[in-house]
Amino acid sequence: MSPVPPLLVTIVGGYLGSGKTTRLNELLASWEGDPVAVVVNDFGSVNIDASLIRSRDGDLLELENGCVCCDLSEGMASVLDQLRARDPRPAHVVIEVSGVGDPAGVAPWARHPGFALNGTLVCVDAETVRRRATDRWVADTVLAQLRSADVLLPTKVDLVEERQRVEVEGWLRDVAPGTPLATDRGALAALLSSGAALESAVPATSAFPGAHAVDAHRSCSASTSEPVDLDRVRAFLEGLPAGVVRAKGVLRTRQAPTRRTVVQLVGRRLEVREDGDADPAAPSTLVLIATAEPSVPGDLEHALAEAVGPPVTP
Repeated sequence: MSPVPPLLVTIVGGYLGSGKTTRLNELLASWEGDPVAVVVNDFGSVNIDASLIRSRDGDLLELENGCVCCDLSEGMASVLDQLRARDPRPAHVVIEVSGVGDPAGVAPWARHPGFALNGTLVCVDAETVRRRATDRWVADTVLAQLRSADVLLPTKVDLVEERQRVEVEGWLRDVAPGTPLATDRGALAALLSSGAALESAVPATSAFPGAHAVDAHRSCSASTSEPVDLDRVRAFLEGLPAGVVRAKGVLRTRQAPTRRTVVQLVGRRLEVREDGDADPAAPSTLVLIATAEPSVPGDLEHALAEAVGPPVTP
């Protein structure tokens, strides 16, 4: 009997709001290759990313709350064991790292029995990456993510001028010398299709790096079973201090109660869009992620709850 080939693990990383979930949605919406299993986890008391990802033929799996690269519980091992035992089993496993996590901390999981590392793709927000890389609170996190990549994918290039795009690409070559820059939105699919294990890229030890970024960030969330006032939510988000680096939510609003409204805040850029029909039974949930910057108020959780409205009924 021929040996069973290992399941290839592809890691997708990048700072908060860099476009990781968008790339995964695009992959799962258009993927025509062998089955793909996706492990999704994000830092926060609600796994909001899981509700934003809509898989078609791929598997969507969620872990316990917390940053994957910082959680040494048996959660990840259990998921990988389940994937390996599936019949039919997937040919690829894609792990989305939390926006405040270091992909290098997830890479040792590719040494789990029956798995091999395919590569690490890190998404780079072309509009904000250089500012983040000099920020007192998040620079170490951003730079560690960039230097962990096998492939760097600049995103949101349509939001910057051509001159800035060229400058960012040059800066990335200086920060992560020798790491190729992808220019195509299909870079993740191309990495999966390569199918070449990169065992040499995985540290020989199974221990995780000790440094992580969870302590530099805090999160809070609010949910309600009632439609929310979108104007109030928008005003709240637009008034947040710069220390709130990310907000994301899926809402049912008073203005459009039958529609699913997705809200995303990255830096100062706020996006609000309708995304299909709403599930009347699903709560509206909004999550904020902030740095330890002094401008972030201590009562952020209370202000968020006021903006979203009454709590979810039991």
